[in-house]
Amino acid sequence: MKKLILCFILFLTVHSGYGQAYVPIPVDSATWRYRFITIDDRTSILDNILFVNGQDTVANGHVYRQLFSRTYSQSGTDGFNPPVITTVANTVDRYYGAIRDTNQKIWMLAGAGEQLLFDFTVSVGGFIPSYSKPIEVIAIDSVELNGVYHKRYLTTDTGYYTIEGVGSSRGILPALDEGTGGVVFMCFTGDITTFSPDPTVPCTAVYPQQATAVSNVNSDAGAAIYPVPATNMLHISVPRSQSVYHVTIVNCTGITVWSGDVDRQSDIDVDSWPKGFYYLRLYSDENENMVKKIIIE
Repeated sequence: MKKLILCFILFLTVHSGYGQAYVPIPVDSATWRYRFITIDDRTSILDNILFVNGQDTVANGHVYRQLFSRTYSQSGTDGFNPPVITTVANTVDRYYGAIRDTNQKIWMLAGAGEQLLFDFTVSVGGFIPSYSKPIEVIAIDSVELNGVYHKRYLTTDTGYYTIEGVGSSRGILPALDEGTGGVVFMCFTGDITTFSPDPTVPCTAVYPQQATAVSNVNSDAGAAIYPVPATNMLHISVPRSQSVYHVTIVNCTGITVWSGDVDRQSDIDVDSWPKGFYYLRLYSDENENMVKKIIIE
């Protein structure tokens, strides 16, 4: 009888996570940090944070929290991969999209509509969104992050799982990383929660957070990239210069989809490109350099 009671207590201990309260994503102060590495004529490093700061937006009858992007870019010779440091961003904050947490499902509004990012209602044997296609949940357990237990959904891909109140092992946007090695999800920080899929990667600020400066038009130093978002054609206009500007556009997995030179202006046909987010790097022989996020709808 004692053995049966002991086994029952052990069973409750192991499975207590299933009855725990749902942990939502903190919509007032949550940050996901990534590093993008692009190797072309030179190696380009883009340290990027996506963050929510409590600002609301209303669309389609739903209330969303706005998601912003802030970046620090640098470049060097082949093999350039400097450590993550605390420094000042060299771009203004950009509106990236918006998210909502409704009935334990996380939705993102970007471009033409919204997509389901995470589903924390499924049971073992069910399917959740992932980086390529819905993936099966094979187990549900709990992880303790700063004294709070969060449900974790393990899948048939040992490298991909989702965590309540955090996102996934690949960040808030699973499609940013398809395992190509061009994108590294570094860490998540919330009100009191810190999570990093790789404990050897320091979860430190890429640069100090500053007052949000939102821009809907990608324009810096006389260069303009429009429309934002683009549907059929992307226009690039650069200032007069003694040298030609070089442009490289990569998708969210770090694969180059277009590269070329721009002398004053250029039109790029994007009609056949898959919808989504891309990163455009523009630089000159005078070492002028900037990185822009573009959206194709």
